[in-house]
Amino acid sequence: MLQPESIIHLQRLEHNAAVLQKIVSDSKIMAVVKADAYGHGAVETAQTLSAFGVHGFCVALVKEAEELVDAGIENPILHLGAITQDALSIYSSGQVRCTISSKDDLKLLENSGMDGMIAHIKVDTGMGRLGVAMENADELFKLAGKSTRIKIEGIYSHFSTAEEEDTTYRELQLSRFKHIIEQSRQFLPEVSFYHIANSAGIFLSKETHFNMVRPGISVYGVSPLGKPHKDLKPAMELRAPVAMVKNYSAGESIGYNRLYTTTDNENIAVLQAGYADGIPLSFSKGGQVDINGKLHPISGKVSMDLITVSCLDVAINQGDYATFWGSEIPDLKLEILAKKYNTIPYKLLTGVTARVKRVYVNG
Repeated sequence: MLQPESIIHLQRLEHNAAVLQKIVSDSKIMAVVKADAYGHGAVETAQTLSAFGVHGFCVALVKEAEELVDAGIENPILHLGAITQDALSIYSSGQVRCTISSKDDLKLLENSGMDGMIAHIKVDTGMGRLGVAMENADELFKLAGKSTRIKIEGIYSHFSTAEEEDTTYRELQLSRFKHIIEQSRQFLPEVSFYHIANSAGIFLSKETHFNMVRPGISVYGVSPLGKPHKDLKPAMELRAPVAMVKNYSAGESIGYNRLYTTTDNENIAVLQAGYADGIPLSFSKGGQVDINGKLHPISGKVSMDLITVSCLDVAINQGDYATFWGSEIPDLKLEILAKKYNTIPYKLLTGVTARVKRVYVNG
């Protein structure tokens, strides 16, 4: 059956986790597996990293937490999203930790009738999204410290500019977070974890590590810093099979809108993949694929289901595979592609759609 495939290398996930653990020393890793583990498969990723020894996982949605619990994942799971009345039961066992961002969140939990809940308090130190405002944090800590239903396990925040060369704002947020930690100790002396570092924070500032970190894209072998990291290994290889090879004479047009016209006799390989699989339309202009270790240009417009590439002077056959990213060729590293097409690696990874077959290998 001809269909695009996302090859997920599980040992590379373990390798990346080992690289990160070495950098952060004894700090606990809460690997971010939201958005189906950035397109890699949340359950498979969590199973692999759990076996490696990662402390726990972060998700954005209650549904994502439920998926991990239902799959038998026993590690702590931190729900980074908002608390809602209709989903309170997910926190009843204590395995799924909730995020408290306001007095209203705390009140909702207190009125739930449940005991044994575990929570982390998020403080907005400058990201401008979820989290209690700094000026209100002291009051929230005081109220949380009086709770008999809820154990406050952690306090955290999130960087806005961790990957930027200008570190001024990152340092401001870090300073604010340190102040918050000191504030919290008066009312919440038994808090176990403090965390603010994302992948960029992990690589750029040991001072941000505290005793817990939340790496996301680096777990999957991609650097957030705009260029490949020497020690990380991309876990995903996105590829598609050659469905047909056709010979065209000079002057014939290829694909929608006649974006490409042959200038000589030319063999064109038709790939079974398109934008419905997550291949960006922007790859129509200057895009390349790796077939049998050699780069070939995308010739014509990326369509919903098919992509055409020039075979050049190389023999390409039906059933050969073309790799869009994740090969050993430097030009197809996600950091390089993202810069070339003015996007971010996160979007490329999470854009791989459900109809792409996930294949998990131990290599």
